[in-house]
Amino acid sequence: MKNKKIFITLISVTFLLLVGSIVFGLLRDNDPYRYFTGMGSTFDLSPNEEKYLFSYYLDGKENIYRSNIDGTNVEKLTTGSENFHSPRYSFDGTKMLYLAQNAEKTNKLIVANPNGNEKEIITDDKTHVSEAAFSKTGEEIYFFATPAEDFKKGEGETTEGFDLFVVDLATKKIKQLTNQDHFTMNYLSVSQDGKALYYSLFEQNREKVTAYSIEDGSEKEAPGSNLLPEDTYFFHYSPDERLLAYTTISEESYDSSLFKYELFLLDIENGKSKRLTNLESSVVSPKFFKDQNKIAFLENTNWPLDPAKHTLNVIDLKTEKIQQIEFAISPEKSSHLLSKTIDTFANGTTVAILYVIFVGLISTYFSLHHSRKRYYPAIASIIVSLLVFVSSFIVAATVDPWYGIGLGMLAAALLGCSLIIVAYTFALKFFLKRE
Repeated sequence: MKNKKIFITLISVTFLLLVGSIVFGLLRDNDPYRYFTGMGSTFDLSPNEEKYLFSYYLDGKENIYRSNIDGTNVEKLTTGSENFHSPRYSFDGTKMLYLAQNAEKTNKLIVANPNGNEKEIITDDKTHVSEAAFSKTGEEIYFFATPAEDFKKGEGETTEGFDLFVVDLATKKIKQLTNQDHFTMNYLSVSQDGKALYYSLFEQNREKVTAYSIEDGSEKEAPGSNLLPEDTYFFHYSPDERLLAYTTISEESYDSSLFKYELFLLDIENGKSKRLTNLESSVVSPKFFKDQNKIAFLENTNWPLDPAKHTLNVIDLKTEKIQQIEFAISPEKSSHLLSKTIDTFANGTTVAILYVIFVGLISTYFSLHHSRKRYYPAIASIIVSLLVFVSSFIVAATVDPWYGIGLGMLAAALLGCSLIIVAYTFALKFFLKRE
């Protein structure tokens, strides 16, 4: 009788822990960057090629930092509750801009001195800015934006898209330059003569490199655009605009289950492209040095998983040797100790372990007190797995394919746990017989 009470108590406690773990798992913030420490996805090179501006996460908080070109003398330039990213220098290096992301994932545009002082907020919470760049004179900033309330809506819930804007830094007046409501606008840059803007538009199922004339407001294909592969991303022109760096899918990964993105260099005059990297990961954000025959770029070493773990690299275009830049940034004291502890008990592994223990305890109870029913818990678990598996097809067909995939993964996990329970019950039966 006493053993029965102990088992019932253990089963009840495990059940409560299992339910609590599932509830916390459903309610917790699933942002993969919430505790992340590492480099962000954006950086810039100072016009004199002596400094880097870059975003960096410390325990989930993203800020703008500045360092020497060799990665030494790292300085933090921003403070505040928002996440700061996408830093850019002006052409003369006397100003910088960056974006501030709030809790709702919308961005404001901010301008400051190169040391982060005297910052000015240029746009308000009603506008979501995705990218920005200084004009050649530094008196204006061009940026992509969309209404914040539309950005927060789900796909298909709004007809508003992104357009090109310009703001006069002296008067703070904002002017809309396009009215196309593009689905995406990416990789904004200004031509060396300051007369054109370059960016990428997603049209006809491919990224199209576009040139916008500041003088007459017309859009046309950018130089070399027709020479690029269909799957071209993160393009960047050389200072003389004779070369175009870009990333695209490596030839050997086309036939694999995972596309990998390498860095390529296009000579616009002769139309020939040359592959520069063989990193077998994902290369992003190439930037040319102005006075050196080099390109700086980021490599996502955690591709395709989240969080993206970027390293800053520099490739010498003559020798094709790659040097990784290391930043000496001291970690701050964690402010998420409680939430990290809760997350330990709210992840998938913990839920699976508690589930196996819970059903295993029930199987043990039946084996000791109702031996003919010892396999009932394992059989019930297998039946539940099969029901979830069948429902995954129904949900995928009638609701959302991604929800169906999620249920299919859950069914696979349940089946794995069920097989462990079957093996445990069989082993327990053999052990009790020997007793």
